[in-house]
Amino acid sequence: MAEYLRRKQLYSAERGDHKGRVLAVGGALAVGAALVLAVLCALAGLPGLATAQLAVLAALAVGVVGAVRFLRTPPEIEAWREDAEAERSTARALDRLVRAGYTVLHDRCLADSAGNIDHLVIGPSGAWVVETDAHQGPVRQNAAGVWAGKVPLRAMLGLVAWMGEEATAQLLGELPDGWQLEVQPVVAFARAEVPAGLALVEGVLLLPATGVAEYILSAGVVLRPIDVAMLVDVAERAFPAYEVSGPPPSWPARSRLRGLLRR
Repeated sequence: MAEYLRRKQLYSAERGDHKGRVLAVGGALAVGAALVLAVLCALAGLPGLATAQLAVLAALAVGVVGAVRFLRTPPEIEAWREDAEAERSTARALDRLVRAGYTVLHDRCLADSAGNIDHLVIGPSGAWVVETDAHQGPVRQNAAGVWAGKVPLRAMLGLVAWMGEEATAQLLGELPDGWQLEVQPVVAFARAEVPAGLALVEGVLLLPATGVAEYILSAGVVLRPIDVAMLVDVAERAFPAYEVSGPPPSWPARSRLRGLLRR
């Protein structure tokens, strides 16, 4: 969710950078279209009133087309919006765990990484890093790897597994000596269908988003309430909230946006 908001801010900044130029070019095109049509109407012998009306309509049509093109959201930002909606749905499902003694931390920074953890769940059954995937189509595995529809998931699974390892290392680094902990990475599929026989791939759990909370609850009890409280306290300090702040004014908004969309 935080990543989507940041990209939306960058897109808005880029659009603001171009607003003056777009208005000038759009106005010139509208006036040009009106003049051309007026000349054609005059050559065709149309009455002056009809010529003026058609010229105004031509200018308005050019203006409307230009406004629609300028204000429309690019496909890249729309895709991030859909991902954010899926992540929000997963968050709502996980928040139900609070009544069972769990703490769910959303959009958390990961040290030495430009990315963020979608959801960090801590409770009696341990610690879980949950990342949402919004691809459609059935999840399947073959010799080439794991796929959601026609989209390969190898890179994503590697990233989520790394997040679990990093979260484990950072938590153990802050906890007292003697702690034994392994953060379990999970990919929650918001739209894709996950077959029952495909649950664990390269250490990463693959689950439907609607079933993650139930799976975590059924995983058993490995932490006492006092351990859970200590782990939550450490996690809140080790993984601060992912801040969505305005971009530095010294960076060109256009280059910032393009750089992010290439990732």
